[in-house]
Amino acid sequence: MKMRRILRAKAGKRNEGGFSILEAVFASFIMIVGIGGLMALFTIAVVKNAGQGDQATRCTEYAQDKMEQLLALSYTDTTSQVAGATTVCATCTGYASGAGLTPTASCNLTPASPATNYVDYVSSGEVVSTTATGALYVREWCVQSNSNNTKTITVTVTSQFTTTINTGLQSMFPSTTLIAVKQSYNN
Repeated sequence: MKMRRILRAKAGKRNEGGFSILEAVFASFIMIVGIGGLMALFTIAVVKNAGQGDQATRCTEYAQDKMEQLLALSYTDTTSQVAGATTVCATCTGYASGAGLTPTASCNLTPASPATNYVDYVSSGEVVSTTATGALYVREWCVQSNSNNTKTITVTVTSQFTTTINTGLQSMFPSTTLIAVKQSYNN
C-alpha cells in the first residue's frame, strides 16, 4: 500500500523545470560584469582613436595644399621658393634658395632626415618654418624627372603628435602621401 501512495504521488507531480530567482540574479550579475569590461575597452578605443581621424584629415589637407602649390609651377621652374612659403615666390625672405620643380636626388621621404629645400613644417594650419621646432606636421616632397617629358611629384605629410596608434610592434603616426604627374607641353 505504501508503494501505491508513492507511485501516485510521483505520477501526480509535474516535472516543472526553470530558474530560481537566485540563479537569475547571479546570471545577471555575471552579464553586467562582462558588459562593464567591454564598455571599458570601448571607451579606451574611442579615446585612443578620437584624435587619429582629425590628424589624418589634416595630413591630407596639408598634402593637397602643397601638391596644388607644386602643380601650379611651370614645368621648367627651378627657382621658385616653395619650402616654408604659403604662396609660391621667387625670393621669399627667411628661407633657403628656391628649388621649384628641380628633380631631387632620391625620393626617400623620411621625416627624420628630410631633403633641404624639399621640406617645411606646419602647425595649426600655418607653415611654421623650415625647422622642426614646435611643428605638429612634417611636410616633405620630391620631384622625379621621367624620360617622357613628365615629372612625378610625391608629397608626404606626417603628424608629429605624441599620441600614436600602438600596433604592438611599433607606433604609427598618421600620414598621407599624394603622387601626381606633371607633363611638359613644350614639345
